[in-house]
Amino acid sequence: MKGISFVLLLCVAQLATAQSIRTVDSKVVKVTVFPQSAQVLRTAHTTVPAGRSEITFSGLSAFIDQSSIQVEGEGGFTIISVSPQPNKLREQKKRKEIEDIERSKEAFQKQMIQQQAMVEVYTKEEKMLEANYRVGGENTGLKAADLAAALDLHRSRLRELKYYEIDYNEKIKKIQDTLNQIDEQIRVLNANADVSTTDLVVSLSTSTGVTGDFNISYVVGNAGWYPSYDLHVDDISKPLVLNYKANVHQNTGEEWKDVRLIFSSGNPNESGVAPILNPLYLRNLIPQYYNTSAPGVSSVGDAGKSISINGAREDETQYIVNGHRAMAKAYLKEDKKTNIVYSDPSQNATAITFELATAYTVINDGKNRAVDMKQEEIPATFKYFAVPKRSKKAFLMAHISNWLDYNLMDGEVNLYFEGTYTGKTAFSLANASDTLNLSLGHDKSIAINRTLVKEFSRKQMLTDKKSAASTYEISVRNNKKFPIHIVVEDQLPLSNDKEITIEDTQYEGASLDEATGQVTWKLDIAPGKEQKQKLSYTVKYPKSYKVQIN
Repeated sequence: MKGISFVLLLCVAQLATAQSIRTVDSKVVKVTVFPQSAQVLRTAHTTVPAGRSEITFSGLSAFIDQSSIQVEGEGGFTIISVSPQPNKLREQKKRKEIEDIERSKEAFQKQMIQQQAMVEVYTKEEKMLEANYRVGGENTGLKAADLAAALDLHRSRLRELKYYEIDYNEKIKKIQDTLNQIDEQIRVLNANADVSTTDLVVSLSTSTGVTGDFNISYVVGNAGWYPSYDLHVDDISKPLVLNYKANVHQNTGEEWKDVRLIFSSGNPNESGVAPILNPLYLRNLIPQYYNTSAPGVSSVGDAGKSISINGAREDETQYIVNGHRAMAKAYLKEDKKTNIVYSDPSQNATAITFELATAYTVINDGKNRAVDMKQEEIPATFKYFAVPKRSKKAFLMAHISNWLDYNLMDGEVNLYFEGTYTGKTAFSLANASDTLNLSLGHDKSIAINRTLVKEFSRKQMLTDKKSAASTYEISVRNNKKFPIHIVVEDQLPLSNDKEITIEDTQYEGASLDEATGQVTWKLDIAPGKEQKQKLSYTVKYPKSYKVQIN
């Protein structure tokens, strides 16, 4: 009797334990996406029974960084422990893309069955015709004319059946080819995919039964984003319009449906510890070589193994520092000098973040999707720029001051000028000054020419020298409906040979950089008007020289 009571109590205890372990659904409500990861916030609401119990939040991503898991509860209970564990039995929900392909596969398989059924019908009819033909052949009472008619009918129908079979077999082959392609696509989409999930087992304790709310957050891999921009310039008298875009992807195995989406330039794995300076002790780092031929000195050894790295050689050399043996690694360039570089680690303490105003869905398929984040009107000064010697195009330049106020990041920029797509450029901000200079492409409404004026250009042979005079006419026509400011650059030749001289230079209305020979005109041109400038110079050099003048 006691044995029966003990078994009964044990069963009751096991049943109570089983009842206290429950699986609770949670929902993704917010995701902060970093360049190479994401932080997910889930919420859940459930009841918590009295005593100790366990709740399992299932269906979480298999790519969770377990050290990042945080569970917060609100209610009259205490969280004792949080334990993540992989769940190989519960797979991730299939991606919609794969579900669509599998439905398509089922439709083609149904077509395949139908075509095969028709082939079977025609095959059976052929057998029936063959049987009837044998019966007719045994009936010798048929007249010749009737027999001929029967044979013609048999032949005609048999021909039709064969044509039908060929047609349906070709259809079957095409369907099979399509099914093979679908199977290959499914195989590619599922390649190397970990379709398992993670369970989060939370142990709780409370004196009475209560209801509670849970917040579950963690960092997950297989997700990220990068910025890009659409830049519109409709009128250079107005601010430019910049559309910020986030190109986001995720293949975490989770469903991010109608979530608050935040994009951050930060890195959750970056160390938050501020750098410190350690004492810097100076030592003699020049290798000191020893050999056994020196009396009273033990052998340290010659240079060790050498490894070629990008044209340099890495040598491992034993040397003596303050009487102690050590090993140094140095990259030896062609001049055989040792380069030793010290670098201090640094970190960016701030991050740029963007939060979407409305909920958004990011499909779990790993594909990049462009999301509009925000739009800014940015004041800019616009100038045209041209180098007619190199190109007969006028390029529009935008100069953005105080660009740091607009939270710009490195990224590709799509350019639109006066409603037309003109190409791509990029924000590269690492070395930008206080003013960001951006080329917006060339403007076809501005015509530029640079021509050699023959009547003023000539070559002469003097007593012991040659003389070559060159005159260029540079014309700029403004075909726009408003005035423009344009910077035009050309150059005078320079000489580092005292036997070659540049004389009679003319560049009216321009400034000259004597160090580079660069000539710069700053022109204001009214609508529909043209301005012309001239550049002249004479080069003299010994007649034994051969000089490229232009």
